[in-house]
Amino acid sequence: MSVNNIHLCYFSPTGTTRLVLESIAGSMKSAETRLHVHDWLSPESRASILECSPDDLVLVGMPVYYGRVPSLFHAGLPLSGNGALFVPVVVYGNRHYDDALLELKNLGEAAGCTCLGAGAFIARHSLNPHMGEGRPDAEDHAMMHDFGKQLAERAARHAVSGSVSVPGEMPYVPYGKTPFTPVLLDHDACIACGTCVSACPVRLIDPETFEPAKPEQCLFCYGCVRNCPVQVRGPVPAVAEVFDSRMNQLAARCTERRVPETFF
Repeated sequence: MSVNNIHLCYFSPTGTTRLVLESIAGSMKSAETRLHVHDWLSPESRASILECSPDDLVLVGMPVYYGRVPSLFHAGLPLSGNGALFVPVVVYGNRHYDDALLELKNLGEAAGCTCLGAGAFIARHSLNPHMGEGRPDAEDHAMMHDFGKQLAERAARHAVSGSVSVPGEMPYVPYGKTPFTPVLLDHDACIACGTCVSACPVRLIDPETFEPAKPEQCLFCYGCVRNCPVQVRGPVPAVAEVFDSRMNQLAARCTERRVPETFF
């Protein structure tokens, strides 16, 4: 079987999931294939359904939130597989991915895809830069490239086992609620560039005040914080100490280096 198109689909508010998928895809593309990139960050991009065909390969990457895929995708992916090969990839910050990989695999199959392989990779934690600091590193990228080569070889041979088994359980772990919605901490230092507005996947930041207009809709992705060029966003000062304490406790429990896992 020849793969005519590789669709790279990702939701990556802080850029790490995108980086992982690009690294994997780097060793998959050949002269015969066309690479198509689908950034699912904006509401507009998620409103359009990607129509695939049996000679397509769809590589979908998601960060892990609360041991799950982001809540925006719990009801389904903006994808119609029509028998396309599917590779779910989850990215997490050195804690664990819990049920996220199983959930993403199930979502792809529910969209009409056939799972070719799956992977879980590590990157810097979106909330805590001390967890997974420096990841993905050279060792991680080597494993991503090897994973990509294996996927390309299996796709060329149509080596689909029928049902790729990945860790996880159903029902999935309960999804958490956002405890500390980021806000604008220093109005004087803010340069009003609007980066936080466009970085927010649910468009909850007011483009005039740069404050969250609907805090209850926050995904806690920290895209607005990590992408702010002058670093003036974060939890409100009243809860900052509690937030820092929780992050320190989490980091203390997750000091062992976790390694990428792949499944076929």
